[in-house]
Amino acid sequence: MNITRRIFQISIVIAALTVGVRYAMGDSRITVETYCPFGGLEGLLSLVTHHQFTCATGERNLILFIALLVLTLLSRRVFCSWICPVGTLSEGIFRLRKRRRTPAAISRKWDRRLRLIRLPVLLIILFLTFLTGELIFRGVDPYYVLFSIHGHDVQWWSYIVIGFIVAGIVAVPMAWCRYLCPLGVALWPFSRIGLIRLKRTGACIQCGKCDDACPWGIDVSRAETITSGECTLCLECTRVCPVKDALELRTPGGAPR
Repeated sequence: MNITRRIFQISIVIAALTVGVRYAMGDSRITVETYCPFGGLEGLLSLVTHHQFTCATGERNLILFIALLVLTLLSRRVFCSWICPVGTLSEGIFRLRKRRRTPAAISRKWDRRLRLIRLPVLLIILFLTFLTGELIFRGVDPYYVLFSIHGHDVQWWSYIVIGFIVAGIVAVPMAWCRYLCPLGVALWPFSRIGLIRLKRTGACIQCGKCDDACPWGIDVSRAETITSGECTLCLECTRVCPVKDALELRTPGGAPR
């Protein structure tokens, strides 16, 4: 499963870069925005009230967002750890930190508090997008700035913002995903009730390796079933677990998967 996930991640990053390069060179009219599910959420309020999509968003973005909600209800926030290119890059930095044994840059208390920032970020983006009719998030969206190859609305200062975001990810594991990503917090309540969950079995020896391996700071070893909306089923905990079947994927009341 871990090898399969890596293949998914690398394939999506390559695909996103290919789309961005082709558009920048004039070989295609399709941009990386076309495949962004967050665009469906950004244009939803305008669609309901004015019966039209916001700016460059369209039916495809809305369909992708609805499909993403269904996926999240089934398998939690797998989008973040299996598909999202920004999540892939963040995880890569996280793994480099682990190899260097870099200490955590923030306490768990402040980690929980800072996670709350995502909600006002989401609300502000949606409000300003509806108010202006423009995709105001586009110029600082890591996905768009990094993979559009200097696309529309990307300015020189966009790269400065992205530089600060990358520095934040280096300093604090998954900082963008944990504290600022508007799509992540929109998926959180759906992930909380997602069907497929990690369950800790009686084989667990309480070594704590799963806690250290979790990019999201979840205390895997302290819960019988992982119900946190932060869980992305990245399976990093199962990869480092020294005991076979100590962690299993299950549906509520179901057999191991």
